[in-house]
Amino acid sequence: MRRSIGLTAYRSLIRQRKLSYFEPSCPRPEGELIWIHAAEAGENRPIDDLAFQILQIRGHCNVLVTTPYDPTQILINNDTILDIIPGEHPLETDAFIKHWRPDVVIWAWGGLRPNLIQSAAESGAHMMLIDAAEDGFESRIDRWLPEIPKYSLAKFKTVMARSEKAKLRLIKLGCNQEKIILTNPLSPFGHILEAADSDLNDFTHAVTGRPVWLAMQVTHLEAGTILAAHSQALMIAHRLLVILHPSNLKATQDILTQAKKAGLRVICWSSGNLPDENTQVLIADTTEDLGLWLRLAPVSFLGGSLYSGEDSCDPYMAAAHGTAIIYGPHTGRNVEAYTNLVNAGAARIVNDSATLADAVIQMIAPDQAAQMAVSGWDFATEGIENIEKIIGYIDAELSANNDGQTD
Repeated sequence: MRRSIGLTAYRSLIRQRKLSYFEPSCPRPEGELIWIHAAEAGENRPIDDLAFQILQIRGHCNVLVTTPYDPTQILINNDTILDIIPGEHPLETDAFIKHWRPDVVIWAWGGLRPNLIQSAAESGAHMMLIDAAEDGFESRIDRWLPEIPKYSLAKFKTVMARSEKAKLRLIKLGCNQEKIILTNPLSPFGHILEAADSDLNDFTHAVTGRPVWLAMQVTHLEAGTILAAHSQALMIAHRLLVILHPSNLKATQDILTQAKKAGLRVICWSSGNLPDENTQVLIADTTEDLGLWLRLAPVSFLGGSLYSGEDSCDPYMAAAHGTAIIYGPHTGRNVEAYTNLVNAGAARIVNDSATLADAVIQMIAPDQAAQMAVSGWDFATEGIENIEKIIGYIDAELSANNDGQTD
C-alpha cells in the first residue's frame, strides 16, 4: 500500500517535536523475540498470561512486553522482558525496533501508534493485532484522519476482534474484512503446576475416605489462625486433615511448634512419611509440590489475604487445579480476580479462625466442593482457547520463517 498523504503529514508533524532518545531496559537476548504491546489500561493480567504461555510452549524464545502506562504495574512473570514504549518520533521508533528486532509483533486492543507500527512492519516482523476492541480506536487520529488507521491496520497480517461491534469498527476504518477473525475477549487463565503421579497416587491412597483441605502459601501471621480454625473444625469433622503450606519455609519449625502446643498431631512432608489415620496436620515444607497439594485438596484457603501488607495468592492458578477457594479480606492487586471468582460461585471470603472453620466444614461436603470447583475451573480456564489460537499463529509463522532460512 502506498503511504497516504495523511500519514506523510503526521510523520512530518511528529518530526518537529522534541526528540527523546530511546534507552532500552536491557540488551536484546539471543534467539527469537516476540514483542507484545499491551495498549489497554488496566488489562495487564491476560497479557501476562499470554506471555507466560508463550514461554511455556516455545521455551527457547524471548518475550518482550511494553505498555504506554506505568510498566511496573504489569503482572510480569520473571522470564518476561519489560520495557517502556518509545515516543512516536520516527528516530525513536526506528531505534526501538533496531534494538529489539522482534520476529513477531502482537499488538493488543487498539491505541495504534502509526510510526511505531510502520517501523516494525518495515523490519519484516510478523504483525498481529489481537483482542481489538470497539473503543480501541477512538483517538483523535482515528476520528479525524481515518486514512492513518487504515494504513496502520494494513500492516497487520492477522487481526482478531473481541466482538462483532469491534469487527464492524475495524471494517469502517478500512481493515480488510477477510482477515478479521472474531474471538472472545482475551481473559486471564490459571497456570497449571506439575505434580508427580507417584506422589499423587501414594498420598491419595494414604488419605482415602478422609476430608482434606489445603492452606496455601500461609504467612507467619496466618499460621496461628489456620491452626485455630482447624482445631475448631476437628470438633465436627474428627478425621479432617489440613495440608499447611508456608509461604516461607524458614517458618516451618515455628509452625511445627505451634501445632504441637495446640495438641495437634503433625508431620512434615520433608520427613518422607505419609500421613496416617492419626495425622491432623501435614506441613508441606518443600518448594516444588504445590501442584500436588492443589490437586489433592477439594477446598483451599489462599494465604496472604487475612492480614494487610502481604501478597495474596493468585486465585486463578488455584481455581485451574479444581479446588474451591476460601480467602481473607486483603487481596491487594488480585482483588478483581477474587471478585470474579466470587461472582462465579467459586470462592468465599472469611475474616478470622471462626469464619474459616465454618467455611471449611460447609465447603468440604463433596457436592458443595465439587460445584464450586467446577465453577472456578470453568472461569480460570476460559481464556486458554484464545491464547492457544494466538500461539498457533505464532508457531506457524516462525516455523515458516525457519523453513525458509533452511532452504
